[in-house]
Amino acid sequence: MYNRYLSSILIVLGIGSGLVGNYSNSTPNSSKLLPPDFAFGIWAVIYTTGIYVVYKLLKNQLEVDPVGIFLIALGYFLSGLWIRVDGHPLTVAILAICTLLANVSSIYVLKRSSIQRTVLNLLATFAGWITIATSLVLADALRISTSSDRKVAVYLAASLAVAFAIFLALNTVYGYIGTVAWATFSLLFSKSSLGAPGYIVNLVGFSLSLFLLFLLWRKWIPRKHSR
Repeated sequence: MYNRYLSSILIVLGIGSGLVGNYSNSTPNSSKLLPPDFAFGIWAVIYTTGIYVVYKLLKNQLEVDPVGIFLIALGYFLSGLWIRVDGHPLTVAILAICTLLANVSSIYVLKRSSIQRTVLNLLATFAGWITIATSLVLADALRISTSSDRKVAVYLAASLAVAFAIFLALNTVYGYIGTVAWATFSLLFSKSSLGAPGYIVNLVGFSLSLFLLFLLWRKWIPRKHSR
């Protein structure tokens, strides 16, 4: 019982901190890995899902592993702290990594419980966005995001490799990889992103699209054959 209330409080605190955060920082940023404003619309999904989870917890209608719920609640809370310490690269990097670990671990645990698949995929959007966000925070902390275009491109490719490894470890939770794709495409097509020629950006985007279609093909084709 106490875990339900504690998890609900952590989620509400995290969402509240995010909603009233200071986003008016006009400090110049020379990073080549800046998502466009529209990409942050994913937080509407993340916050709405969090509110839904709180509602279900308080109504005692979410019969899932309490450890998984506590981890996702911890992820919300840490993301709220993340906003509060913005401007301190090392602290932000540590919080980002902790938030990522909490979110990915929660999806791994919840996937083994009786949680509805739709709710799991909605919760996984949080883990997907945090994966890319953590990558960008580390790029800033390591000064990679302000280096040459080639280093930025290699770093982004390595980050995507890590994201796909997490996706496979989670045993294909598509809410996760869909959000990773959303964040990646927004980066590639942002004017503030990679300073590469347009054809290179289009080629990378096309390649990622083919890879995602391949994953979907691997998921659905075996079902058709098994009928």
